[in-house]
Amino acid sequence: MILLMRKGERMLYPYAEFPGRLIVTHTQPLKDKNGAVKVEVNFELPTDDGFSEARYTLPDYSCLYNDGFTPSETKRNEKILHNNAKLILAAAREKEETNA
Repeated sequence: MILLMRKGERMLYPYAEFPGRLIVTHTQPLKDKNGAVKVEVNFELPTDDGFSEARYTLPDYSCLYNDGFTPSETKRNEKILHNNAKLILAAAREKEETNA
């Protein structure tokens, strides 16, 4: 699967597709401005008007933005994030090693 990116965006790698067409992707490990290593995790859900999209960082579970998800969908996304954090981080490290 090839994911297209807009200028300035980071490469997103597929993690999982959940029932209801929810797609979860992640970056490889990235260093922030303070040198801390983080992985960005993106949630996308197709809608009639485009996509609902939310992005979080691991390992701190910070929400970078949330556009179009309802409160119950946001809760579901955050539960998925917490339940899959170790696997997502491992997949991100694997991509880092593959691309090194």
